Amino acid sequence: MESENNQANITPKKSSKKKFILIVIIVLIVGGAVSYFLPGNLNVWKKLGISASGNYAAVINGEKITLSDLDLRIDQAKEAIQLQGGNLADEKALAEVKKQMLTDMINEEILLQNAVKGGIVVTDSEVQSAYNELVSKFKSKEEFEKELTTRSLTEASVKENINRQMTLNKYIEQNVDAKNIIVTDEEIGNLYKSYSAQQANMPKLDEIKAQLSAQVRQQKYKTLVFEFVDKLKKEAKIEINL
Repeated sequence: MESENNQANITPKKSSKKKFILIVIIVLIVGGAVSYFLPGNLNVWKKLGISASGNYAAVINGEKITLSDLDLRIDQAKEAIQLQGGNLADEKALAEVKKQMLTDMINEEILLQNAVKGGIVVTDSEVQSAYNELVSKFKSKEEFEKELTTRSLTEASVKENINRQMTLNKYIEQNVDAKNIIVTDEEIGNLYKSYSAQQANMPKLDEIKAQLSAQVRQQKYKTLVFEFVDKLKKEAKIEINL
């Protein structure tokens, strides 16, 4: 599962629409599981002195995550990461990224396996609708297709990952109850104080209370999701080979 930046997005910097769409595309490709920072063009395993050919990073209930899979996931994420200003040029930091990325991929695989067991189905029309929405963010379909070509992506690969992400979302929504999450004024106030200590000229609490409440609720929901995934992991057979 992805790690979130702890800074509040109270006064976000303006960024181009294209950069935003780029991040959306890459997030779809990596299954929504990534917020890591990598430098420029690099081959992760070559830099770490590991051969990816024919080896695997983990096996989950018989399903393998190869080193090549992990390498591809990191490579696909790096540009979105760069747009966020990340820089992990040293091997120690890169090794940490590798470990966290693998953890995310293991969590994702466990969720998908259980989603299949649970009969979760995403229809072609649902995938097409989400794909059309993504295309609509561009000035034209031709511009969107050019963007995909630049990133060595295809309509089929994007749709496959949309399907994967929607399957994950449906399964989580069915098994993690967010209805009973309660956000208190104290929690909102504490979050406001935390941001105020980091950021000058904060808006008044009343002006952003709803936004802060949503952030607290989201964090509580993430905690529930993590607890659910941990429960599934205890029931799974996981072999890590790194």
